Amino acid sequence: MKIYKVRILQSAEADIDALADFLFEKLSREGAYRYLEFMKQEVMSLSIYANCFADTHSKTIRDIHPKARRMVSHNHKWAYVFHIEGDTVWVDRIIPSSSVQ
Repeated sequence: MKIYKVRILQSAEADIDALADFLFEKLSREGAYRYLEFMKQEVMSLSIYANCFADTHSKTIRDIHPKARRMVSHNHKWAYVFHIEGDTVWVDRIIPSSSVQ
């Protein structure tokens, strides 16, 4: 089993920041931190599971990166869009899964 380094691009960090702002408005402080921590753990799981996901055929995802793959979050609300280069998984975006066609 290959283990990858996981790196988050600025575009994905911006997505996380926007989501965090929303969560802090809607949830308690502890609830928002718990939600974000769980998302962080999901993203970090790509270090082990990245090869389980094939290149996507979705135009929405390929517009982000030509060799993009996606992993859907535990609650099916988010799609983690990533690609693999060598021994590194690059997280390109975190988008609402409902926007993927």
